[in-house]
Amino acid sequence: MVDRIQKQWEDNAEAFADLIAGTGTPHHESILNPCVEELLGDVKGKSLLDAGCGEGYLARYYTKKGADVTAIDLSPSLIETSKMITDSESLEVDYRVGDVCHIESVPNETFDIVLSNLVLLNIPDLVVALKEYNRVLKTGGHLVFSIVHPAFNFYGPGAWEMGEKDPDTNRREGLFFKVDNYFDEEEFERYWRTRKGEKFPAPISFFHRTLATYLNSLVTTGFNLVDFREPRPLDDNPFFDRERRIPFFAVFKTEKK
Repeated sequence: MVDRIQKQWEDNAEAFADLIAGTGTPHHESILNPCVEELLGDVKGKSLLDAGCGEGYLARYYTKKGADVTAIDLSPSLIETSKMITDSESLEVDYRVGDVCHIESVPNETFDIVLSNLVLLNIPDLVVALKEYNRVLKTGGHLVFSIVHPAFNFYGPGAWEMGEKDPDTNRREGLFFKVDNYFDEEEFERYWRTRKGEKFPAPISFFHRTLATYLNSLVTTGFNLVDFREPRPLDDNPFFDRERRIPFFAVFKTEKK
């Protein structure tokens, strides 16, 4: 399973890095990132693990905010891209290739913060990942993670019913969101698209889970829920008409017991 997931990200590494483009997609910038930053709070002087760092844009951002950042990703190609960008910006981030479910290079109780941004929905075993996050966190440390909202997950059992394309936003009108078989927890393979609308080279695995599964898994792996957010767009940009009607993301802040 790990080899298959790693190959997906290796095959898509270049397309993914181009999509992120150093700062994240418009959805990241206008909806998700501000919420994550608010929940993380002041990171200056704190040790932070970016678990599943992708091309490293958040690792770089929080390094600039004063955190001591270690960043891990399963894809060697994405780690190499991250290193090149980080070096070009004269920053210091400890990048490592590795599986976030088995962070063998990190001792117990190392980090003040674990950040796992849009990662756990691509992980086959949620509980194993959360146990590992708990292990590397100091007691009282915080895990902040985000996922695509399970109840409105178009990478899983849901989809928008679309209308005509809006010439101003270049997006099709969302008539309504339809979802079925929400309780069936299973793997879906979906293609991401580039900023030009082209398919990624390979599909990516998404593991649909209910909101109850996420919350109960936190309890059983030693976390207390501190805060839960369903962030909305920051402004009234008509591009985000759909995202003002239903939550696109779910963001959790938890504390190690």
